[in-house]
Amino acid sequence: MRRFRLQFLIVPIILLISACEQFDPQWMGTWVDGTTVPDTVITLDFDKWEGTVTVRNDNPAATIRLTVVEGSLNGDEDTIVATITRLYQKYGDESEILLTDPGTIFGVVVTPPDPDCPFCLGLEWPCSASYEIKGDTITVTGELIFALTKGYDTLRAVK
Repeated sequence: MRRFRLQFLIVPIILLISACEQFDPQWMGTWVDGTTVPDTVITLDFDKWEGTVTVRNDNPAATIRLTVVEGSLNGDEDTIVATITRLYQKYGDESEILLTDPGTIFGVVVTPPDPDCPFCLGLEWPCSASYEIKGDTITVTGELIFALTKGYDTLRAVK
Protein backbone atom coordinates (compact mmCIF):
# COMPACT_ATOMS: atom_id res chain seq x y z
CA MET A 1 0.00 0.00 0.00
CA ARG A 2 2.81 2.42 0.88
CA ARG A 3 4.51 1.72 -2.43
CA PHE A 4 1.31 2.48 -4.31
CA ARG A 5 0.97 5.88 -2.56
CA LEU A 6 4.56 6.78 -3.43
CA GLN A 7 4.01 5.92 -7.09
CA PHE A 8 0.77 7.87 -7.03
CA LEU A 9 2.65 10.99 -5.85
CA ILE A 10 5.38 10.65 -8.46
CA VAL A 11 2.95 11.04 -11.39
CA PRO A 12 1.64 14.51 -10.35
CA ILE A 13 5.20 15.70 -9.61
CA ILE A 14 6.38 14.65 -13.09
CA LEU A 15 3.37 16.35 -14.69
CA LEU A 16 4.04 19.53 -12.71
CA ILE A 17 7.71 19.62 -13.72
CA SER A 18 6.94 18.96 -17.37
CA ALA A 19 4.36 21.78 -17.40
CA CYS A 20 6.96 24.36 -16.28
CA GLU A 21 8.16 26.63 -19.06
CA GLN A 22 11.77 25.99 -20.03
CA PHE A 23 13.54 29.28 -20.84
CA ASP A 24 16.04 28.98 -23.66
CA PRO A 25 17.68 32.41 -23.89
CA GLN A 26 17.99 34.11 -27.25
CA TRP A 27 21.32 35.67 -26.18
CA MET A 28 23.23 32.42 -26.76
CA GLY A 29 25.95 32.71 -29.40
CA THR A 30 28.92 34.85 -30.36
CA TRP A 31 28.17 38.49 -31.15
CA VAL A 32 30.77 40.95 -32.48
CA ASP A 33 30.71 44.75 -32.67
CA GLY A 34 33.45 46.87 -34.18
CA THR A 35 31.46 50.08 -34.65
CA THR A 36 30.39 51.33 -31.20
CA VAL A 37 33.79 52.51 -29.96
CA PRO A 38 36.43 53.69 -32.46
CA ASP A 39 39.41 51.32 -32.86
CA THR A 40 37.72 48.75 -30.61
CA VAL A 41 36.26 45.29 -31.20
CA ILE A 42 33.82 44.01 -28.59
CA THR A 43 32.95 40.32 -28.59
CA LEU A 44 30.09 38.83 -26.57
CA ASP A 45 30.35 35.05 -26.24
CA PHE A 46 27.28 33.82 -24.36
CA ASP A 47 25.94 30.37 -23.64
CA LYS A 48 22.90 29.65 -21.49
CA TRP A 49 24.52 30.11 -18.07
CA GLU A 50 27.96 31.69 -18.67
CA GLY A 51 29.38 34.47 -20.75
CA THR A 52 32.53 36.32 -21.72
CA VAL A 53 32.82 39.91 -22.88
CA THR A 54 36.12 40.76 -24.58
CA VAL A 55 37.05 44.33 -25.43
CA ARG A 56 40.12 44.65 -27.67
CA ASN A 57 41.37 48.21 -28.13
CA ASP A 58 43.59 48.68 -31.19
CA ASN A 59 44.22 52.39 -30.61
CA PRO A 60 48.00 52.78 -30.03
CA ALA A 61 47.36 55.54 -27.47
CA ALA A 62 45.03 53.36 -25.34
CA THR A 63 46.19 52.53 -21.83
CA ILE A 64 44.14 49.32 -21.62
CA ARG A 65 44.62 47.12 -24.68
CA LEU A 66 42.45 44.14 -23.69
CA THR A 67 39.67 43.61 -21.14
CA VAL A 68 38.07 40.23 -20.57
CA VAL A 69 35.11 39.87 -18.21
CA GLU A 70 33.76 36.39 -17.45
CA GLY A 71 30.79 35.44 -15.36
CA SER A 72 27.60 33.56 -14.88
CA LEU A 73 24.45 34.65 -16.69
CA ASN A 74 20.81 34.60 -15.76
CA GLY A 75 17.82 36.54 -16.96
CA ASP A 76 14.61 36.44 -18.92
CA GLU A 77 13.30 37.57 -22.30
CA ASP A 78 14.30 41.20 -21.65
CA THR A 79 17.16 41.27 -19.14
CA ILE A 80 20.56 39.64 -18.73
CA VAL A 81 22.01 39.58 -15.21
CA ALA A 82 25.76 38.91 -15.10
CA THR A 83 27.66 38.00 -11.96
CA ILE A 84 31.32 38.66 -12.68
CA THR A 85 33.65 35.82 -11.66
CA ARG A 86 36.87 36.83 -13.45
CA LEU A 87 38.31 40.10 -14.69
CA TYR A 88 41.45 40.23 -16.81
CA GLN A 89 43.15 43.26 -18.35
CA LYS A 90 46.29 43.79 -20.38
CA TYR A 91 47.90 47.21 -20.66
CA GLY A 92 49.90 48.87 -23.44
CA ASP A 93 53.13 48.39 -21.48
CA GLU A 94 52.49 44.60 -21.52
CA SER A 95 51.62 44.49 -17.80
CA GLU A 96 48.57 42.44 -16.83
CA ILE A 97 46.01 42.22 -14.07
CA LEU A 98 43.94 39.12 -13.35
CA LEU A 99 41.29 39.15 -10.66
CA THR A 100 39.52 35.94 -9.64
CA ASP A 101 38.80 36.60 -5.97
CA PRO A 102 35.11 37.58 -5.76
CA GLY A 103 35.79 40.09 -3.00
CA THR A 104 38.50 41.82 -5.02
CA ILE A 105 36.42 41.79 -8.20
CA PHE A 106 33.51 43.22 -6.22
CA GLY A 107 35.75 45.99 -4.90
CA VAL A 108 37.04 46.82 -8.37
CA VAL A 109 33.78 46.77 -10.30
CA VAL A 110 31.79 48.88 -7.86
CA THR A 111 34.48 51.56 -7.63
CA PRO A 112 33.58 54.67 -9.64
CA PRO A 113 35.77 55.25 -12.71
CA ASP A 114 38.91 57.13 -11.73
CA PRO A 115 41.83 58.26 -13.95
CA ASP A 116 44.23 56.91 -11.32
CA CYS A 117 42.44 53.54 -11.33
CA PRO A 118 42.25 52.43 -15.00
CA PHE A 119 40.78 49.01 -14.15
CA CYS A 120 37.88 50.39 -12.08
CA LEU A 121 34.72 49.87 -14.11
CA GLY A 122 32.19 51.66 -11.88
CA LEU A 123 29.42 49.04 -11.89
CA GLU A 124 26.64 48.12 -9.54
CA TRP A 125 26.65 44.54 -8.30
CA PRO A 126 25.43 42.37 -9.94
CA CYS A 127 25.29 44.28 -13.19
CA SER A 128 22.32 43.84 -15.47
CA ALA A 129 21.60 44.85 -19.03
CA SER A 130 18.49 44.87 -21.15
CA TYR A 131 18.69 43.33 -24.59
CA GLU A 132 16.69 43.01 -27.78
CA ILE A 133 17.36 40.67 -30.67
CA LYS A 134 16.17 41.36 -34.21
CA GLY A 135 17.42 38.99 -36.87
CA ASP A 136 21.16 38.53 -36.41
CA THR A 137 21.65 41.71 -34.33
CA ILE A 138 21.62 42.00 -30.55
CA THR A 139 21.21 45.42 -28.92
CA VAL A 140 22.44 45.50 -25.33
CA THR A 141 21.92 48.51 -23.06
CA GLY A 142 23.12 48.76 -19.48
CA GLU A 143 25.76 49.40 -16.86
CA LEU A 144 28.25 46.79 -18.07
CA ILE A 145 28.24 48.20 -21.61
CA PHE A 146 28.66 51.77 -20.32
CA ALA A 147 31.63 50.79 -18.14
CA LEU A 148 33.38 48.61 -20.74
CA THR A 149 33.02 51.15 -23.53
CA LYS A 150 33.84 54.15 -21.32
CA GLY A 151 30.72 56.13 -22.06
CA TYR A 152 28.56 54.38 -24.67
CA ASP A 153 25.45 52.87 -23.10
CA THR A 154 24.21 50.92 -26.13
CA LEU A 155 25.99 48.18 -28.04
CA ARG A 156 24.78 46.65 -31.31
CA ALA A 157 26.56 43.44 -32.22
CA VAL A 158 25.96 40.93 -35.00
CA LYS A 159 26.05 37.16 -34.90
